Amino acid sequence: MEFSNYSNVIGIGFIVWVAMAPRTKRGNFGERFLAYMAALLFSLLGTSGIMMAKPNAFFFTVGGALAFLYVVVRSMVTVRIKR
Repeated sequence: MEFSNYSNVIGIGFIVWVAMAPRTKRGNFGERFLAYMAALLFSLLGTSGIMMAKPNAFFFTVGGALAFLYVVVRSMVTVRIKR
């Protein structure tokens, strides 16, 4: 199984999971982020069992894991310029 064969599935998974990610400007970001993290965790657990039969689902969720890291880094890093 090569990652290059499934790079488009990983990319689509990344886009979909980033679109589902909670926005940091909302008041209840913590609750939404916990639900997002739990959904991704259960998706990873569910697709790891069927990886050999249906690798597309697993690599779609790998894209979701990359999106999760992107969301965490985006919420942690803020750039502010003082004048």
